[in-house]
Amino acid sequence: AYFYQSSCEEAGTNDNISQCDESPSDPPFSIDTSARDESTNITYGVKFSDGDGSVPLVSLGYMCETWKKGGKHNPSNMKVVTREHRHVEEFTLNDPGRGGPYSGEHVDILGHMDLMEDVLKVVTDFEANSVTDQIVSDLERIVRDIDSHPLGG
Repeated sequence: AYFYQSSCEEAGTNDNISQCDESPSDPPFSIDTSARDESTNITYGVKFSDGDGSVPLVSLGYMCETWKKGGKHNPSNMKVVTREHRHVEEFTLNDPGRGGPYSGEHVDILGHMDLMEDVLKVVTDFEANSVTDQIVSDLERIVRDIDSHPLGG
């Protein structure tokens, strides 16, 4: 999550944002870098949470866990496997632009060796049944908390 501020506030036109002088180089909103709260993991206007460094865990896993139950989001009741892989960052000289062969960062995950093995098993149908749920985060508790909330689920 991000905390935004109006760029017009500095110009004193906060009352009517439509009067704000907008240009591609001067957007009407920017991240409020003064927003900070260590107790809730907010640093320089960005709320950090568990995830892949770009997408929060709840966005990565909640729907997969929900689709397992069938219902309107999975009306044919297709098998859904939720599989997480730990991020293990390491520097390698032959691939300095990535986080290593077991990186779980946002795009790096596509080169994660265990993920590639899972994909190959599924697409070749070689030991595909061995690709089962593997949750290494707190996703199951998060799903329970959302589903048990009066407005959630």
